[in-house]
Amino acid sequence: MLKIMITGATGLLGRALVEQFAKEPVTLLACGYSRAGKDTHRLDLTDEGAVNRFIETYKPEVILHCAAERRPDVSERDPEAAKALNLAATRRLAQAAKANGAWLCYISTDYVFDGTSPDYDEEDQAHPLNFYGETKREGELALIEVSREFAVLRLPILYGRVESLDESAVLVMLKQLVNQSPTQQDDWAVRSPTSTLDIANALVKLVARQQQVGDVAGIYHFTGVERMTKYQMLLKMAEILGLSSQHISPQSSPSDLAKRPRDCSLSMARLKSLAIKSEIDFEQGVKYSLSRSGDALAKIGLVFDLK
Repeated sequence: MLKIMITGATGLLGRALVEQFAKEPVTLLACGYSRAGKDTHRLDLTDEGAVNRFIETYKPEVILHCAAERRPDVSERDPEAAKALNLAATRRLAQAAKANGAWLCYISTDYVFDGTSPDYDEEDQAHPLNFYGETKREGELALIEVSREFAVLRLPILYGRVESLDESAVLVMLKQLVNQSPTQQDDWAVRSPTSTLDIANALVKLVARQQQVGDVAGIYHFTGVERMTKYQMLLKMAEILGLSSQHISPQSSPSDLAKRPRDCSLSMARLKSLAIKSEIDFEQGVKYSLSRSGDALAKIGLVFDLK
């Protein structure tokens, strides 16, 4: 039975992958660190010895590397920690994978681009504007340097089933809907909100392709097809929940600590050539996510019944 290791398995994307791959005839090695529980192996990816011992002991055939410092502003404030996880740990994991005959897919980001020339193809020149994007790009290069047979999957802004709204840069905006104080939301940067369930379904297909044909290598893009600013996402979520958004106004210029690109919309040419595409639109995905995130919603006084 195929043995799949998932790093960052306790995170937003990692949990979706665990849930979907659990439906397949595979053995899962779910790895986490700060939130590792009884069904998760506690593994510090910055500990080279621990990583090597884990892979030598359990011998995964496939590694899906989701663990990362994903927050641009946090990366700016603590660059060493971001680099340790996004670059150094990725390089060590790739080396251990190669040494033990495993295939690795590294989860990266649309923030490797500067946002000036969408839609971005897989072979377009990377030019990150912030430190987070730099570390993820360096992680990509380190992975490919270890083995050109490994894969990179770049993703945009994510949402899905959450344990805390802060896990998703999309769903965290629900706090603004509940708090009726006048506030603003970004209406400048164009994003492509993407469901973690959509990504998980795509990765199930991608891993199957790798097992059957063995030709999944290099860089791939996966993205939701709708393009929206965060303000537009917020209006849509307000509509879904039947909440007022009158107290929220559009912000026409960026205000984040880390510089953001204007529009990093991705082309999915390579995945589409493998008959893999996005199948969940924003409204569907948000409704599904909210229906699975009752505890997180309850903390801010929201209840959502999927109709």
